[in-house]
Amino acid sequence: MEIRRAPHAGFCPGVRRAIRLATEELQKGGGPLYSLGPLVHHPGAVRWLAEQGLQPVSEPAAIGEGRVIIRSHGASPEVFASLAARGLAIVDATCPRVRLAQQAAQALAAQGYQVVIVGDKEHPEVLAMAGWAGPGTLVVADAAEASRLPAMEKVGVVAQTTQPVENLRQVAEVLRKKAKELRVEDTICQTTRRRQEAAHNLAREVDVMVVVGGAASANTARLVDICRATGTPTYRIEEAQELCPQWLAKASRVGVTAGASTPDWIIEEVVRKMLEFGERKEEQHSPAEAANAEDWKGWPGETVGGEDDGSQMAETVKAAEEKPAAEAAEVTEAAEANRTEEKEGPVPEEAAPAEEASEEAVGEAPPGPVQATDEGENEAVGLEAMVTSYHLRRGDIIKGTVVQIDNGEVLVDVGGKSEGIIPLSELSHRRVEHPEEVVRVGDEIEVFVIRPENEEGHPILSKRRADRRRGWERLEEAFRTGREIEAEAIEVVKGGLLVDVGVRGFVPASLVERGYVENLANYVGKTLRLKVIELDRSKNKVVLSRKAVLEEEYQRQREETWASLAEGQVRKGIVRRLTNFGAFIDLGGVDGLLHISEISWGRVDHPRDALKEGQELEVKVLNVDRERERVSLGLKQLQPNPWDTAAERYPVGTIVDGKVLRLAPFGAFVEVEPGIEGLVHISQLADRRVEKPEDVLKAGDVVPVKVLAVDQLAQRMSLSVKEAQKERGRKAQAREQAESNNGGVTIGELVGDLFEERQP
Repeated sequence: MEIRRAPHAGFCPGVRRAIRLATEELQKGGGPLYSLGPLVHHPGAVRWLAEQGLQPVSEPAAIGEGRVIIRSHGASPEVFASLAARGLAIVDATCPRVRLAQQAAQALAAQGYQVVIVGDKEHPEVLAMAGWAGPGTLVVADAAEASRLPAMEKVGVVAQTTQPVENLRQVAEVLRKKAKELRVEDTICQTTRRRQEAAHNLAREVDVMVVVGGAASANTARLVDICRATGTPTYRIEEAQELCPQWLAKASRVGVTAGASTPDWIIEEVVRKMLEFGERKEEQHSPAEAANAEDWKGWPGETVGGEDDGSQMAETVKAAEEKPAAEAAEVTEAAEANRTEEKEGPVPEEAAPAEEASEEAVGEAPPGPVQATDEGENEAVGLEAMVTSYHLRRGDIIKGTVVQIDNGEVLVDVGGKSEGIIPLSELSHRRVEHPEEVVRVGDEIEVFVIRPENEEGHPILSKRRADRRRGWERLEEAFRTGREIEAEAIEVVKGGLLVDVGVRGFVPASLVERGYVENLANYVGKTLRLKVIELDRSKNKVVLSRKAVLEEEYQRQREETWASLAEGQVRKGIVRRLTNFGAFIDLGGVDGLLHISEISWGRVDHPRDALKEGQELEVKVLNVDRERERVSLGLKQLQPNPWDTAAERYPVGTIVDGKVLRLAPFGAFVEVEPGIEGLVHISQLADRRVEKPEDVLKAGDVVPVKVLAVDQLAQRMSLSVKEAQKERGRKAQAREQAESNNGGVTIGELVGDLFEERQP
């Protein structure tokens, strides 16, 4: 008789975590330890925990003092508050997946959705989830109950983590017709989903299915329903003692699965018991045994094959006869072929580098189906080898969910009977001090199977190698198609940067930017857009270029800019380069020249006096020459022209201080304000004859000038230093005379300057 154990049978990660936390607390001591309700839904496990000192209670009020562990189903906020108010120490063993479901329900309620939970109304997980969603939360078991709900505005749907996906889908379809807005959060545990799928698939391949789990376990009950729906006779037991030989009398293949609260040791006991039955079954049933089998109707309350009350199984047992020797030999031969295929299975997809190949070779080939043999042989082979499971193969890349993080390793649920272990050294090819630098609890990640099972039954996994293989696949595809990829710069090395592309890639310094880069350290920690320009997997060589991406982007942007450029536009640009004669402004792939004369209405000696490289500013397009690819820009055109109001602000006769800008043979040019300058003719420089302007002035001098004439249209102004000095001399003389008159000063003499001299 061949015994097949479904994958994902037994403790789920959430239950296993709760058991671990409970045992750790029991080992610590420090007062009584309670759990709100049975920690797991299996009597055997509950008895064992009670023997260790864990006391289950139904209500918080039943606890006097001590510590309380919240089981994997979680609890409502009110329960947490009640325990805290009593001063009790709380150990929260809520399953991370259940907590995510609670958070989803709470978030939907906060956003104004009518929360509908798909699940069992009285199940503790659903009660806790409803507590987090708040008052008014609705619970439906299936589509039929959902159809009786009234029409609603906004409906948010979450599911008990152990619900079948199909049930959630059916409820959502019903509510879609009742709600104006529907939002469905998939909170179903992937482990539960995989367990149910594996049980369904296995039930279709065997003659009899046995489901091991507590009578109060909802997920065990669903496994029974799923298996029976295939038409395969299915039995539910809590412990090995409940097995009945008649169930297996005619079966050549028996499938075993278990609920999430069933300990591994109970599953192993069930398998041992089945093997004992298998040994006895090798001899032909006596007439008395057949008669007894004919009367068997199954355990009270059990049905066979989904609908039958047990009579079909009794009839099958009554007609049981020993298989012909040839048929038995055929079964044995098929089993041996299966073992050979598994041992010599296909080589992993990646021809890994020598480093990985040697490490991947570690481990043992998974066992194949085992037939019941002579007495004593089964014990020699070992229990694990007697059960056909869906094995991991070394070299496989599979998905898993991070369920626990310790300093030295990460536990990942990959759907097997035990969590997989990722050692710290296998998390990343980077230097990692703590696992949380790479992963968090609840993350779904891809892992590489180094060993399907270690001495303690845990798969040994590697995220680093999975990333490496996926990285090479991504790089090869990007190299072949020319597609750009993104990668984080992780280190500066001689000549360039190292980037993380699943493997270590190299970006030469000359290919980091379109121009020269002085400090590569500024790029470390940043995500760069790159193109693969050289790839040699055999040499573990990857060369990438950021410059290639920037060049393509620059050319594309340049074409777009040229197509849209037009005279008179006001565009944003960035100052890229300053020269003596102006500044080059990047308009988006096209550089335009902002001449020094177009920077300001006032005099600018050098562009750096008004601008700086990297500055963003708006400029006006003065001229576009597409043939010569030249663009002329102006900045002062976006500022008020001071000549527009010069006549009003500087009427004839006004005396102001001006700055000498430059000298000419015929006079001096004086700036009265930025953007406005006038000419002081040589005849107006002094009240004596001046041969050369430099005899009396030099550039930079500040002198008083009097406005003689203003021409706004021509932007010209005539000034006189001579007249300004005379005017100021007369006024100074009048003030001195007034002071000598000992107070005999007229009002006109005191305030005359206010009317005769105006400053800008």
